[in-house]
Amino acid sequence: MQISFSQRQPSAQWEPLPILRIPGLSVWAWFRPANLPAGVTFAIPPELQSVYPGGFPFTVIDLLQSAGIPMEQFQSVSLFGSEWQPAAAAAGWFGQPVPPVQPGGNPEIMVAVQEMAMATPMMQVPMQIPMAQMPVQATYAAGEPDDFDDVSDADLESGTMYDRIEASWRTAIQMERQMAGLRQKLSSMVGTLGKLDRDLTPEERNAADREDRDAWHDARRWVRDLGARCHREVKAFDIGMTSAAGKRNWMEQQYNQVVKPRAATSDLDTVRREFESYRKDMVNLQKAMNAALQAANQNGTSRANRVLAVLRKKIQARRISMRQPLGGMNMDRSCRRKT
Repeated sequence: MQISFSQRQPSAQWEPLPILRIPGLSVWAWFRPANLPAGVTFAIPPELQSVYPGGFPFTVIDLLQSAGIPMEQFQSVSLFGSEWQPAAAAAGWFGQPVPPVQPGGNPEIMVAVQEMAMATPMMQVPMQIPMAQMPVQATYAAGEPDDFDDVSDADLESGTMYDRIEASWRTAIQMERQMAGLRQKLSSMVGTLGKLDRDLTPEERNAADREDRDAWHDARRWVRDLGARCHREVKAFDIGMTSAAGKRNWMEQQYNQVVKPRAATSDLDTVRREFESYRKDMVNLQKAMNAALQAANQNGTSRANRVLAVLRKKIQARRISMRQPLGGMNMDRSCRRKT
């Protein structure tokens, strides 16, 4: 019998979650993780990634139904480590098959749930879900109004202002953890691109024609540019706003001294705007890091490796034509003893 999400207790470890619509197909699920108390993280098993390299047969809707999450409670989703997208923005694709995981990418899908408040007697104060437990929508379309900018005096008196500031801070901390993983991938990519930025070997030059040499020069130009771009994003994370040189320490101090203890202050609206601005800056940095890594994979390593693969085939064909075994000595006619 399927268990609804509202009855789920926090997972102690990864649990297999069968996809109801596709018998025999399962993913891993972690209900109510520490960084997402009102949500669930789905992980794509490695065997599914190898069986379905071009995309998976299930959709985000299938994941929600299998986890017992009603559609009206679906709040937002983060696909493979990308920024959070609200349900309204994801409606155009979350009914489509889930795309493949990029090489070296994060095979996890995170879903935030808007849990319904339980019914209470009229004389009691209705229970509210703390905003700090719900990831803030981290993507805004051009010209889209920001809900955090519309705060009334009633919000301030009821403490909602503090909840919204705390939600912004918790979302920023979560993105910071994700970007720490992106930073490692970008550093590894810088090293990979550096190794590809080289001259052709003598054997590769002999096998290459003019078109191959032009393609390699073009590939090296992409490799150098994308390597520099990845390096810039690593530096932006190391010494930018997420470091001591940026606003990171000041934001944490304000959170610990003002927001967390709910200390009275006359500049609370200014503090809220600072936290919301910081969260938006984190979203932009995460987008830039993801874009740099994706471009390095598509136009850097992939482009260079395609050219080198063509040259390897030509080298092998040239060896065969010269009757030279792989790793062997030259056996063409010019080296034979005359009889």
